[in-house]
Amino acid sequence: MKTNEKIRNQALMLFNDKGVDQVSSLEISQALKISYGNLTYHYKKKDDIVLALYSQMQQELNTAINRLVQCIFEETFYLKLVNEIFEIIWDYRFIYLNINSLMNQFEFIAESEKSYSATRIKILNRAKKYLIQEGYLKPEANNNYESLIQNLNMILYGWITDAKLFYEGDEAKKIEVYVSLFYNVALTHITEKGRKRYQQIK
Repeated sequence: MKTNEKIRNQALMLFNDKGVDQVSSLEISQALKISYGNLTYHYKKKDDIVLALYSQMQQELNTAINRLVQCIFEETFYLKLVNEIFEIIWDYRFIYLNINSLMNQFEFIAESEKSYSATRIKILNRAKKYLIQEGYLKPEANNNYESLIQNLNMILYGWITDAKLFYEGDEAKKIEVYVSLFYNVALTHITEKGRKRYQQIK
């Protein structure tokens, strides 16, 4: 493993454990048992590590989302792919636990998050249209899906804080619990056909 990758991995563990504001570049180098100069050769300041980890997370999310888009028109309800997105967010949880301050601090993160949010809403809308067409969701009336999609988008942003601060269940089932909560909201407009199909796949 290359040194810059080791630095990112160690920083990710420390940021997730202690919070990004509580970890210094010096602490990262000490945890890796490398010199501070060696660390700053790869990342001049901690902000550079944060941005590198954010970009790494975005690459993983983009890969998962691209697969999700490809599966929208298949009868899978893409349960596994939604689970994968939740797992990626949990792996980089320090980002969404500090998203407001990071968006204020880094214009790149702010612009990326706005774009990512718009992409998620677009995917949810495509899924909605297909599932209505196939009879899995009830027909749309008076934009009744607009607030549903907004709620789902909010869950994708906000579940990580609840999971970090308040979840007291089985750690091994944490992601599963929050994915289920996501689908509990998503299925409020499901038809009987949709409910049966969901249970089959689940």
